[in-house]
Amino acid sequence: MFMGEYHHNMDTKGRLIVPAKFREQLGADFVVTRGMDGCLFGYPQPEWQALQENWRHFH
Repeated sequence: MFMGEYHHNMDTKGRLIVPAKFREQLGADFVVTRGMDGCLFGYPQPEWQALQENWRHFH
């Protein structure tokens, strides 16, 4: 889990450069989504799929 505050800019194509230390933890395939209070949440692909399965059971 990453916690803290990070400020990054988007490039001219609207892309965000993810710092190397985050990419190492997230892996090659990951999902970034809106979280609470204007934050972004990043999930490695397997963790994101597990969250989706859990949500399906509650809806």
